[in-house]
Amino acid sequence: MNQKFKYFRESLRLVWKSAPGWTFTNIVISVLRSFLPLFLIWLLRNLVDELTKASAVNSPEGISGILWLIIAVVIIWFVDEATSDLGNYVRKNQSMKLETYMYGLIHAKSIRLDLLNFEHSEYFDSLSRASREAPWRPNSILNNVVSMFRSLLSLLLMAGLLAILHWAIALLLLVVNIPGIWLRLRYSDTLYNFQREQTPEARKAAYFNWLLTGDRPSREIRLFGLGEYFTSLFKKSFLKTKEEEIRIIRKRTTIELLSGLVKAAAVLITLIYVSKETITGTLTLGQMTMFVLAFRQGMIYIKDLLGSLAGLYEDSLFIGDIFEFLNLEEKIKASPPVQKINSFNSNIKVTGLSFTYPGNTSKTINEVSFEIKKGEVIALVGPNGAGKTTLVRLLCRLYDPDSGSVKIDDTNLRNLDPEEYRKLVSVVFQDFMLYNLSAGENIRLGNIGKNDPHEDIVAAAKVTGIHDLVKELPDGYSTVIGTLFNESRELSWGEWQKFALSRALFRDAPILILDEPSSALDADTEYEIFSRFREIVKGRTSILISHRFTNVSIADRIIVLEKGMVAENGTHDELMKKQGVYYSMYIKQTGRFLI
Repeated sequence: MNQKFKYFRESLRLVWKSAPGWTFTNIVISVLRSFLPLFLIWLLRNLVDELTKASAVNSPEGISGILWLIIAVVIIWFVDEATSDLGNYVRKNQSMKLETYMYGLIHAKSIRLDLLNFEHSEYFDSLSRASREAPWRPNSILNNVVSMFRSLLSLLLMAGLLAILHWAIALLLLVVNIPGIWLRLRYSDTLYNFQREQTPEARKAAYFNWLLTGDRPSREIRLFGLGEYFTSLFKKSFLKTKEEEIRIIRKRTTIELLSGLVKAAAVLITLIYVSKETITGTLTLGQMTMFVLAFRQGMIYIKDLLGSLAGLYEDSLFIGDIFEFLNLEEKIKASPPVQKINSFNSNIKVTGLSFTYPGNTSKTINEVSFEIKKGEVIALVGPNGAGKTTLVRLLCRLYDPDSGSVKIDDTNLRNLDPEEYRKLVSVVFQDFMLYNLSAGENIRLGNIGKNDPHEDIVAAAKVTGIHDLVKELPDGYSTVIGTLFNESRELSWGEWQKFALSRALFRDAPILILDEPSSALDADTEYEIFSRFREIVKGRTSILISHRFTNVSIADRIIVLEKGMVAENGTHDELMKKQGVYYSMYIKQTGRFLI
C-alpha cells in the first residue's frame, strides 16, 4: 500500500509538472461543477411551486412572476453545459501535454538504457506495458482524484438535502451502491493480472500483424505465399487474448445487471415514499420534484465517487508498470574516478576481455587481448559466430565486459562518460539503419550537432560515390529517400549502404569501425573505395570487419577470432606464412573463385 501511495504522489507530480496551468484550471472547473446541480434543483423546486400557484388561479399574468426563475434555470443550465464543454477542452489540452511529457520520459529512458536490455524479452514486455499505460494513466489518477472529491462534495450536498425528507432515504442512497464498488475492485485485479500475463502474447500478435502489413517482410510474404499462414497465426494469437478478456467482462456485466436491479428497487422505494408524502400534502409538487431529482443526482454522484475510488485502485495496479520501466537500472555509465576525454592520442588496449550474453552458457568473447595504435588499420576476421560484432560493441562501450578491460590512452572505458567517449568513434554496423528522411539528413545524422554541414555532407558523399546519384534526385540533397512517405525515392540496398558509409565518414571521428562495409556494394564501387581506402581513412584509426579477404589484406594487422578467442594476430604476409586459420580461410575463399 505504501508503494501504491508513493506511485500516486509521483504520478500527480508528473501531471502537475507536465501542465501546471491546465491542471489547476481542471481542478477549479471540477469544483465549480459540484455546486451547479444543487442550484439547479433548488431553482426547479421553486419554479414548479410557482407554476402550481399560477395554474391554480388560472392567470396568464402569472408568467411575469416566474420569468426570473425560468431565466435563472436557463442560466444555470447553460453554465453547467458550458463548464462541461470547457472542462473537456481543458482536459484534452492537459492530456496532450501529459502524453507528450510521458512519451518524452519513455523515449529518454529507452535511449539511455543499456543495449543489453534489448537481448531480453522481459525488457520488451516492460516497454510494451509502459508504452500502453504511460500516456494516460497518470492523468487518470488526477482525474479520478478530482472526480472523487467533486463527487463526494456533491453527494454530501444531495444526501443532506435528502436527509431533510427522511434519514432512511439518504442511507438507502449509500447502501445500494456498495455492490458496485465491490464488483469494480474485484475485477480490476482480475483484468490487471490477465493483461500482464498476456503481454507476451499481445506482442506476438503485433509481430504477426507487422509481418502481414510491413514493408520489409512484404516481398517474402508474397514470394513464398505466407499470407494465409501468418494470418492464421495472428488470429490465433489475437483471439487468445481477446476471448479470455471478453469472458471476464461478460461475467462482470452479468453481476452489474444484478446490481442495477438493486438500484432500480431503491428508486422504486423512493418514488413510492415521495409520491405518498405528496398525495397527503406533506410535500409540495416542487419539493417532490427536488427530492426525486436529488435522489437521482445522488445515485449518479455516488456511482462517480465509487467509480473514482475503484478507478484509483485500478490505476494503482497499472501505474506500477510505468515506474517499473522508468526505474530500470542503467549500468553503462561513468564509474568513479570519472575522467574526461576529448581526443585520442596513443592507443587502444584490450586486456583479458570476456563477455557472455544473458542466457548463454558459453562465452562469446573469451580472454581476448590485443593493442591498436593510433593511425593503424586493423582487420577483424573469423567465421560467423566468432564474436567479431560483439567485440565491436564492447569497443564502443555499448556493452560492458564480464571481465577484463578496454583502455584508451591508458584510461579504462568504465571511467569515461559513455556519450563523451562515443563521440570519438564512428561505426558502420552490418545491420545499418535506413532513415526515411532527406538524402542530406541521412548523412548529417552522423554528427547532428555540426554547424553549416552542407560542404562536409557533399564531401562525404563524394568519397563513397553517392554524390552523383543525389544530384540526379528531384530535390538533390533535400529529396526524401525510402518508401515510407510521399514524394520519396527508394534506393537499392547498395545505395543505402553508401549512405551509411557517408554518415560514418561525416562524423569525422578519430576511430572508424566498418562492419562488413562492402557487403551490398557493386564490384566497381567496392574496388573504388578499397583502392582508395588509405586515403579515405587517412588520419583515423580504423577497424575493418570483412569476410572478403582481398579487402582485409590491406590492413596493417589482422586479428583472427575463433570461438571468441584470438587465434592469430599479424600482417597478411605473416599469417599466410604461418599457414594457420587465416591461411586456411584465405585459400578456401580465393581458391573457390579460381575454380
